[in-house]
Amino acid sequence: MYGAMRIPWPGWEITQLIGRGSFGAVYEMRRKIMDEVEYAALKVISIPQSPNDIEEMRSDGYDDNGIVASFQEQLRGIVSEYTMMRKLSDCPNIVKCDDLQYIPHDDGFGWDVSIKMELLTPLTKVLTDPVPEQMVVKLAKDLCFALTKCKENNIVHRDIKPQNIFISSRGDYKLGDFGIAKTVERTSGGTKIGTYKYIAPEVYNNQPYGSAADIYSLGLVLYWLLNERRMPFLPLPPVMLKAGQDEQSRQRRLSGEPLPVPAHGSEALKRIVLKACAYDTQERYASAVEMLADLNKLDGGEPVSATVATAAPEEFSQEEDVTDPALHRNDTVVTDAVMADSTALDGGEFTSQAAYSEQPVATKEKRYRKWLAIVLAIFPYTGLFGVHDFYLGKKKWAKWKLCTINFIGCGWLWDIIVVLCGRYKDANGEYLH
Repeated sequence: MYGAMRIPWPGWEITQLIGRGSFGAVYEMRRKIMDEVEYAALKVISIPQSPNDIEEMRSDGYDDNGIVASFQEQLRGIVSEYTMMRKLSDCPNIVKCDDLQYIPHDDGFGWDVSIKMELLTPLTKVLTDPVPEQMVVKLAKDLCFALTKCKENNIVHRDIKPQNIFISSRGDYKLGDFGIAKTVERTSGGTKIGTYKYIAPEVYNNQPYGSAADIYSLGLVLYWLLNERRMPFLPLPPVMLKAGQDEQSRQRRLSGEPLPVPAHGSEALKRIVLKACAYDTQERYASAVEMLADLNKLDGGEPVSATVATAAPEEFSQEEDVTDPALHRNDTVVTDAVMADSTALDGGEFTSQAAYSEQPVATKEKRYRKWLAIVLAIFPYTGLFGVHDFYLGKKKWAKWKLCTINFIGCGWLWDIIVVLCGRYKDANGEYLH
C-alpha cells in the first residue's frame, strides 16, 4: 500500500498511517536487524502540498523564481524546527528527531521532506473516561520538565495542546511539534499564532509574551483533562454543544473572566491548574520549575503555594439555550478558602479535606444598593418636612427633622434652605429663624 512512497533511509518500510494534519502525515515504519525489529515514526511534508498551489501562485503574479524562493522559505522553516528539536533532544520529555532528508520534486518546484522520529502514541488515543488524576499529575510534571528545557534555550513553544503531546511505551509524556516555536527574543512584537483553543490571552491580544504563554496553555490542557474534556464555561457531557457556544466560551476566557473550577481533581491540583491559567501573567507561575515544585508537593499531601479566586462551577441543562451568555453569568465566587485545604494520596486516589465555600458577593452588593437607595430617598423628604414644619410654627418637630438631616452630613443643604426662607413668617407672625 505504501510501496510507492520514497523513504530516504534504506531498509525501512512503512507499516501504517498514524495521523494526518494540515501540513503532512505521520507513518509508522520498521526495519529488521537480524532477529530484532526496530520501529520509528516518519513525518512526511510535501512542499507544495498540492500542484494546484503552483498554479495559484502564478495567477497571483509570481514567476518561477519567486515560486521557488517561496518554497525555499517553507523548507527553511521545517529545517529550523528540526534543528530546534535536535537542540532539545537530551530532554526525555521532548520528542526526539533522529534525521531529516529532503528530496527535490522532478519538476524542480518543491521537495518531499522526511523526518525520522521516535515512535510514540498520541495522547488523544490513550485517554479514558474519566482521566485518572495520577495521569494528569504525571503529564503535568513531564511537560514542566520539557518547558524548563525550552526556557533554558529561550524557546517558546506557542502551540501546546493535546494533539502535540505524546506518550512513550515507558509511560513518559513528551512535547512535540515545534513548527511554530520561536525564540523569546522574537516574541516581543506579539505575533498572534498558535491554536486559539489553548492560546494565552496575551498572545491572542497581540501583546508581548514569553514563556508564561506556554504555562497558560499547559494549564488549559490540564483543565481540559480534569473537566471531562470540556473547556471553561462549557457544559459537561452528556450535554451536547450548540453552534457558536465554543467561540463564546473562548471569548469569555480571553476577556479575563475568572474560570470556574474544573469538575474533577483534588482541591490542591485544581489550585495549581487555575494558577497556571491565570489571565494576568503576574499571577501565574513564574516558571515551569515553580509549577513543578507545587506538583511535587501533591505526592506527600503538602499544601501548595497556589492561591486563586475563581468563578463557581456553572450549571447547564440539556434543554436550556446555553448560547445566551446572560444565562450563565456567575453571581457567586469561590474564595481562596475553597481551595485552601491540602489533599492526601490514599490508595492511588486523592481525597479532599474540605467542601466548597461560596460567597454570594453580587447578591449582597445588590441588597446594599437597595437599602442605600431607600435611605437616600427618605432623607430629602425628611428635610423638606422640617422646613414645612418651621413654616407652620411647629419648631420642635422641625428642629428634630433638621437635626436628623444634619446628623448624616446633609444638614448644610437644609440650613441654606432655612436661611433662604428666613424672610417668611409663621402663623404667629414670627420669622422662621
